[in-house]
Amino acid sequence: MNRWAVAAKNAPLILRGIYEYNIASRFGPLPAREWLFPLTYRCDARCVMCNIWQSGKGSELSLEEWDQVLNDRLFAGIESVALSGGEPTLHPHLPQLAGLLLNRLPSLRRVTITTNGLNTERVVRQCAGLLELCAKQGIGLFAGISLDGLGEVHDRMRNIPEAFAKVQNTVQELQSLRTHGLRLGISCTLTSRNLHDAENVGHWAEERGLPVNYIVASFADSYYDNTECADELAIRPDQQEQLLSLLYQLGSLKSPGNLAAYFYADAAAMAEKGIPRRTPCIFQKDGFILDARGDLQYCMYSQILGNVRQSGAADLFYAPENLKHRRQIIAEKCGKCTITCFLELGLAKDAFRYIRFLLGGRP
Repeated sequence: MNRWAVAAKNAPLILRGIYEYNIASRFGPLPAREWLFPLTYRCDARCVMCNIWQSGKGSELSLEEWDQVLNDRLFAGIESVALSGGEPTLHPHLPQLAGLLLNRLPSLRRVTITTNGLNTERVVRQCAGLLELCAKQGIGLFAGISLDGLGEVHDRMRNIPEAFAKVQNTVQELQSLRTHGLRLGISCTLTSRNLHDAENVGHWAEERGLPVNYIVASFADSYYDNTECADELAIRPDQQEQLLSLLYQLGSLKSPGNLAAYFYADAAAMAEKGIPRRTPCIFQKDGFILDARGDLQYCMYSQILGNVRQSGAADLFYAPENLKHRRQIIAEKCGKCTITCFLELGLAKDAFRYIRFLLGGRP
């Protein structure tokens, strides 16, 4: 399904989002609709920009515990789940957990899985299984494959020998699932070490008919556990012109079917002029992170609000002191944030901004 078909299918969501994001949210917190789910902290990569693999997280919830957690009213309105990690395909019971989500989330419409693609057999098998489960219930599945450069550039970014060759093989194998409804794309995290290769990633993906989501690396202790990497990996002043060139070029490709162009133009203005971010974010309104061990956060910069082993998820999400913390994050962090999780969904829900952008306005 192409971008235009997806947009047409999601027209009711867009209309509701315009109302909720611009009117209803002024009078109180919105119902939770998007869930970023790091479902395991196991990982077979050793990425330079992420320390999740060595962060020493506690015990992960069992299937039985998730079955109980999903009884909470917070999950009644969840429409999108993004499965991440760690490496999500390493979860020992991924098919069973996915089946549980599909059966217990009555409003679910979209599932995303982000994978490093290093183990082709496992990744393809898990994605094929997820696709079959989703197809039975009419739920869309998108798989995002991490690729931060070509050849040795990606190998060094992931600290895995032959990482690029493994990812290339995985993408080739996953292409066959596109005819069965799998949406497939590339995610490229930009740091000082690989910015020079970003356009090459774009050309490589274009040759294979795949969209690329470029992500300017973020640094947060509460999620990535990587703030000590910022001095080394953040885009350097001497690289600023190269970053701006890439962002402005991507931002110029605006069309009704390419919502990401808004963010790239916005990110360019942020980087060049210090203008606060204007790209809407679901974590400000109706999204949250609930991870493998049961810790709930509003976003990557949020403190842990509590644990669902001890408290109800909705009680944590709507607690007045936690909502106050979310307002503090919005005031202090959001203006400089370059995180793009659920990017196009957030833009679709705040479509007035994108329409103005299409008509020639600035983000």
